[in-house]
Amino acid sequence: MKRSHAILIALVSLLLLGGGYELWHALFHKVWRGELYTSPAQEKNPMLVATRLLEAGGHAVRVEPMLTYQLLNKLPDGVLLLSPYARQPDEQQARLLLDWVRRGNTLIMTPGRIQNAVDKADQPDAISEELADPLGKHFGVAMSGRVRVDDSCRLDPVEAKRRAKLAAAKAEAAKKKDQDDEDEEEEDEGQPEAPARLVCLNAPGAPNTIELRQHDDNLLRLEGKGPAPLWGDTYGLAVLVYAEGRGKVAMVAADDDSYFDNGTLRQFDHAELLLLLAGQGGAKAPVLLVQHNETVGWAAWLWQHARPVLLGLAALLLLWLWNATRRFGPLLPEAAAPRRALIEHIEASGRWLWRLPQGRALLLQAVRARTEKLLLRRLPELHAMDGNERARRLARLTRLPEAHILDALLGAPATRAAEFTRQISTLQQLRAHHER
Repeated sequence: MKRSHAILIALVSLLLLGGGYELWHALFHKVWRGELYTSPAQEKNPMLVATRLLEAGGHAVRVEPMLTYQLLNKLPDGVLLLSPYARQPDEQQARLLLDWVRRGNTLIMTPGRIQNAVDKADQPDAISEELADPLGKHFGVAMSGRVRVDDSCRLDPVEAKRRAKLAAAKAEAAKKKDQDDEDEEEEDEGQPEAPARLVCLNAPGAPNTIELRQHDDNLLRLEGKGPAPLWGDTYGLAVLVYAEGRGKVAMVAADDDSYFDNGTLRQFDHAELLLLLAGQGGAKAPVLLVQHNETVGWAAWLWQHARPVLLGLAALLLLWLWNATRRFGPLLPEAAAPRRALIEHIEASGRWLWRLPQGRALLLQAVRARTEKLLLRRLPELHAMDGNERARRLARLTRLPEAHILDALLGAPATRAAEFTRQISTLQQLRAHHER
């Protein structure tokens, strides 16, 4: 066997051995690998870990999916934690929540956000009017995108590592671009990013300084608006606690995620912050976690404050409907309207024509025309006679007074009812005599 063939066979054997080894480990060798798993309970409750932590600390925790109007009127004493992802309370809800806090309870929430608050920093009145959150307006605090760091606290190792990876990725991408793109990128990076520092909180009763991750959006106090906070972090970026009556309201910053979410509670001292704020209502105070809230509609407000009036109006409406629709026995068919006799219509027409100025002339003329037409057809010789001769001829034939016939054929309509009736009657007798 040639030396070259032996070397080739040795190389192929090594490749086969290496491939078989890798194939064995890939397909047949069992190893344990960790996988990120999110339970259905975590998906349903973003603050499930916070719930378990509070329960371990001795707090009785209750989770409500919705802050309804009925729940607001029956809030139990203790601590209420509103989810930062819920809609901001409206005016009515804010009023009820403040009344509840004044009785000695604690509210933990995130205020509403203001767009472009940095550009309006010298206009606190305009910012306050733009703020749609009634509670944030009451305490003079809102969420904003202002850029400020807590220089009294250490660097954030998680954020620093993320920025280092981002810088490395940008540097790698810059190598693949042309010179023009590199110049544009250098101009964009002309303003250095603020250092990644944590937020430090030295709270009353806390044994040590509490370190929190700084969000992209921070709390902003509106100068001259609202009371001064009792305490907060060094620059008021993440936590501000206010006194309200015998209770307290804690404003906590949040952006895409909250300090108390399942994934972020374990970071830095977020869990310690949760226990600290929950302890403001008492060492073992019950905690109510609310994930969402619904606005108070006018119908719910009326039902809550004017229930007796609404019930009374509903009863009256039902009584009216019952009175309007009640009946005895089966429904009868609708009776047809009685037909009036034809003579009644004729009499009504005659009375109406009699009252008209020319009505009597129209009535008499109509009867005369029909009578003369009949007489001329039956007695053709009347065509050659005048009025007086016609009257004498008809008087001889019908034996009626000549004067009555002359008045009926040629006279003016009588003004008295009896005389007018005699004229009509004479014409009818003439017609009746020649219709036989």
